[in-house]
Amino acid sequence: MTAAPGRRALRATLLVLASGWLVLFAGSGAASAHAALDSTDPAQGVVLPTAPAQISLTFSESVQVAADGVRVFGPDGTEVDAGQATHLGPASTVGVGLRDGRQQGTYTVSWRVISADSHPVSGAFTFSVGHASPSHGPASAASAQANTTVSVLYAIARGLAFAAFAVLVGSVGFVLACLPSAQRSRAMRLVMFTGWAGSIAGALGCLILQGPYGYGLGAGHAFDADLVQQVLGSRLGVALQARLLVLCLAGVYLTLLSSASATAWRGWRWTFGGAGAVLAIGLAVTWSAADHAAVGLQPAIALPADVAHLVAMGLWLGGLAALLLTLVRPIADGPALVTAARRFSPIAAGSVLVLVGTGSYQAWRQLGTWSAWLSTGYGRLLLIKVLLVGCLLAAAALSRRWVRRRSGTNPRALRRSVLAEAGLAVVVLSVTALLVEAEPGRTATAAPPGPVHREVGYDTGGPGGAGRVEVDVNPAAGGPNTVGLSIEDSAGRPRDVPEFHAKLTLPARGIGPLEIPLRRTGTGDYTAAAVQIPAAGSWQLALTVRTSDLDETTVATTIEIR
Repeated sequence: MTAAPGRRALRATLLVLASGWLVLFAGSGAASAHAALDSTDPAQGVVLPTAPAQISLTFSESVQVAADGVRVFGPDGTEVDAGQATHLGPASTVGVGLRDGRQQGTYTVSWRVISADSHPVSGAFTFSVGHASPSHGPASAASAQANTTVSVLYAIARGLAFAAFAVLVGSVGFVLACLPSAQRSRAMRLVMFTGWAGSIAGALGCLILQGPYGYGLGAGHAFDADLVQQVLGSRLGVALQARLLVLCLAGVYLTLLSSASATAWRGWRWTFGGAGAVLAIGLAVTWSAADHAAVGLQPAIALPADVAHLVAMGLWLGGLAALLLTLVRPIADGPALVTAARRFSPIAAGSVLVLVGTGSYQAWRQLGTWSAWLSTGYGRLLLIKVLLVGCLLAAAALSRRWVRRRSGTNPRALRRSVLAEAGLAVVVLSVTALLVEAEPGRTATAAPPGPVHREVGYDTGGPGGAGRVEVDVNPAAGGPNTVGLSIEDSAGRPRDVPEFHAKLTLPARGIGPLEIPLRRTGTGDYTAAAVQIPAAGSWQLALTVRTSDLDETTVATTIEIR
């Protein structure tokens, strides 16, 4: 951004930035964008008398799964699934059959699916048949990752497509609104067509790499016909096909724009402007419809907000690149360039206003909690982006003041400051491309069901009546759970007591108390397998301890069941 039309524009821009910071740090809620595993059957950690016929996993949204997307390994480490994972009824539930469940011990289930926003999600869980045993699943079962080469290539393709979109939208917008004479410039035409060609290359790259990237395969599978067919039928595949179609129309548009005569240009300029706006919005929709904005909280609001965010980003940063071109390689006389710079300033200020508003909303939507800013990768990347944008605006404000005071009519004075702004813009675009791939903070901070450990002190009041009970609940999810209780004296040594009971109550829903059928397994140790906890919520676990005929107490702790 460069010479401002006046102090009021500068003050308005800075006010917008300050307001944006206030909005960015406000609000909370609940939602996710990446698919989250809601439940499994069998449940994590459960001990079953016999092996189930099939394994099922239910997610928070619709997912895609490959034939080997759910793998099951027996207690000895051999694969025992039927090898054809598929949807089981709704699109959010997937599963696979077992071909061999005769072994007793602990089974490991490894899974990898693609969520509705096109990003891969993976994980693992265990269950046991007959009794628990050491797990011999493969080391990679718990965290299957895409081939490193494919991940790098996919990131490059996404980054190229993102930057090319900005160059295409911004350069065309700059020509239409700021410097109409640049329509006849060979250099500006080269910039516009470079943005167009880069967008096509990025879209094709994403199309052929999404399959290997999503299903964790090597680069050699990029042109696998079945894999490409699956991608074409996905949400991302449909969006990429639509993007290529819009880019074909954009190619015709650029050709007409570049070849229009001076007379036709003057007569049809507003028509070119309207058609360009429609194409820019269409391209932005193909991005937003396949990413975080299309799923999760308030998609009907998030989708148009993200489209506005993308178009504003393209107009600002892509326009900045076009302005830099006119300064490095002048394509008009000095006064015309300064006029173009002054015309670009309110466009940039308006774009910043849109970016701050929509960006603040998306930050609230994707983070949800204050802690997610620093505790998640998405939050840290977003914080870096906000700081970079702040630096970019500060550099723009300083350049405007410097130009206004020293040489408001000399285009050469703009080059250094605009070059610095463009460099920051490149970094902002790079961080934005990483944000598109990052797991949103709401999903990352939504803790999945897992073991819960508590230590509860007790004191019955009699001699030697003090001690503690260690409580373990696994997986602390609705359905069957394994409960382990260990009684210790005040010195931390295991001890037996004459009487010991445990009950669960869910006060919020009036459920309970539910007696936990404990089985003594050693000195002070008790276990209850397949304890059915019927609902999620904050359950009260009441422990009754009697240390003598007269000394007894009941203590309680809260167990969060998800």
